[in-house]
Amino acid sequence: MSPKFFTLPPIEVSWPYILLNANRPNLGYVVKHRRNIKSVIIDSGIEIFRNPCIKDYSGGFKSQAHRLYLLYRRVKNVLPSAEIYVTVPDYCDDYNPCSLWLSDKVTNIERTVESIMYATEKYSDVEWLIPIQGHWRKPKTLVKCLNMLREHGFEFEKHDYYAVANLCVEVDMSVLRHSVLYVWGWFREKLGYVPRLHVFGPKIRALPFIKNYIYSFDSMAWTRPVNSKLHSRFPFSAKTEEQRILFFKEYVRYLREKRIIEDET
Repeated sequence: MSPKFFTLPPIEVSWPYILLNANRPNLGYVVKHRRNIKSVIIDSGIEIFRNPCIKDYSGGFKSQAHRLYLLYRRVKNVLPSAEIYVTVPDYCDDYNPCSLWLSDKVTNIERTVESIMYATEKYSDVEWLIPIQGHWRKPKTLVKCLNMLREHGFEFEKHDYYAVANLCVEVDMSVLRHSVLYVWGWFREKLGYVPRLHVFGPKIRALPFIKNYIYSFDSMAWTRPVNSKLHSRFPFSAKTEEQRILFFKEYVRYLREKRIIEDET
């Protein structure tokens, strides 16, 4: 089965798999297309850490988990029949390596594990997407995150959706592929099965190498031209709503042409 592509399309385009930004959720899109939406992923708001001066969520991960819970309830009210998953507030290392480490012993991995344990216990009625974090360009550290969760008594069988969460800005195909394979392999070895795996923001050229190991991925990269023909007409990025629609349709056409996603999505 081909992976599902999660994104937030132009407002006039209907799409079944929606990615909502925790800090700027476009609930207008959800309301407009509520009859056609099958599944939603609410991100954790992690993009705030692109700013190297920001070291934590406002009020910490507990406050962010509560905000996400409230957003989850709002979306659920609009889409009572859709799958809605919320990403546990996590701490990345790829935007600004080591920036979110509190010490050599309390890195972004330890902080993410603490957040996962808190969110899944405090808000057990939420369908959580569990982020597996690692250190920048060190794929094996994703295994450290998984082992640490196991040591803390995390009940893996209660959750069916996990995310490889350290690859949003990764350009090295080897790092990206090995990151996915380490997580896939850990589940296969330790649990005897592989749950649904998501990848946050992989580069489009990496998808052929990982598509057979993942359930889904997300991207907002369609706002930039996906081919030279589009770039020659509208260099760099879509500037108008008409261009956004064109760029999105071309991006989806490319994914289907390369057999990364199926036509029926």
